[in-house]
Amino acid sequence: MPPRVNSAVIRRLNMVRVFHALRENPSASQAELGRLTGLDKATTSAVVTQLLEEGLVERTETARTRRIGRPETALNIAPSAGLLVGARLEPGTIRIVTATLAGTVIDHLELPGSTDLGEAVARLRDGIGRIVAMSGAGLPLRAIGVGIPGMMDRDGRLALAPNFGWRDTAIRPLLESALLESELGAPVHIDNDTKAAAMAERLFGACREVEDFIYLTGQSGVGGALVLGGRSYRGARGFAGEVGHLTVEPGGRLCGCGNRGCMEAYVSELAILAQAAERGRPLPDLWAVTAAARDGDAAMLGLLDEVGGRLGLALSYIVNLLNPELVVLGSNLSIAADFLLPPLERALERHALEPHRRGLRLLVSPLGPDAVLMGGIALAMEGFLSSPMPGADMLLG
Repeated sequence: MPPRVNSAVIRRLNMVRVFHALRENPSASQAELGRLTGLDKATTSAVVTQLLEEGLVERTETARTRRIGRPETALNIAPSAGLLVGARLEPGTIRIVTATLAGTVIDHLELPGSTDLGEAVARLRDGIGRIVAMSGAGLPLRAIGVGIPGMMDRDGRLALAPNFGWRDTAIRPLLESALLESELGAPVHIDNDTKAAAMAERLFGACREVEDFIYLTGQSGVGGALVLGGRSYRGARGFAGEVGHLTVEPGGRLCGCGNRGCMEAYVSELAILAQAAERGRPLPDLWAVTAAARDGDAAMLGLLDEVGGRLGLALSYIVNLLNPELVVLGSNLSIAADFLLPPLERALERHALEPHRRGLRLLVSPLGPDAVLMGGIALAMEGFLSSPMPGADMLLG
């Protein structure tokens, strides 16, 4: 690779480091940003100058006085720097959120979903238009991130979304075309919903300093993301992490993928609700199932105990294979975590090797059911930061 390309990549990485350091440490001074990132004074100064010129960062009126030397001006990500949009597509629901470039949520919007691809894209487009009008106040729309419960390859092509019935779909060009038609032509970044949620945990949640963890979600399906060595592990074609299709009951319940006995057929929210109805409890959502269990409903207590046990069995396979530091229950799994964790831990005791269990931590995501939505914001933020900016090649000369 030519030296100029290498230097451009390094400059971009330095900019991203400084941006995230400031996002996590509002009102830091330039000198503090240098210490936080490990960059030298000249590099930090050049990056901060570029961020100021691009309108992404602003100096505040309040000075930060030190014991020795001159006062230093505080820096912050500018509220006027623009909007990010995050979205979550599910067969029954489309949820959309806007946030500042610092990741602070501004507005939420929820719409009916659709399993018809064209209709789902049209509803998402219209919803983004509505929420940007609600939140924008003239701010530039910088990027859009969309999490989809399906198998996404490295090129962003949706290979399979069994709960939608979508296969081999070039969904990014469809979204880009639809958004351009509505004059919302911001870059679109799409990924598997659980991988997006794991990215949100790295940026905004409990895994900022964790290098090896497994992230699990469960709404229309059960998704998994593997973060190893601080990076998302995607496998040869990008599909790694499909833990929902590990077999926990050979010949068991029919799964949306066409196989029987998959964890998803027992542990997803839709599967839990189906099993609840079979036991005479036709409940509307996982909150209702959990509320019934809290009220002492023996049928729901028994169901959640079975669900946690099957989740723990599947998880033991992954723990034995990958030896992670942390397992995070996110999105809808966090709703019933109080009832899922005890049987999950018992299953790990039975099936995971003791050296792998030693030091393994189980955590409920602090992002809760909004993890995938914040994953959309994380996709948008990382996509925006990784894209070249005007004048970026001038950094450091």
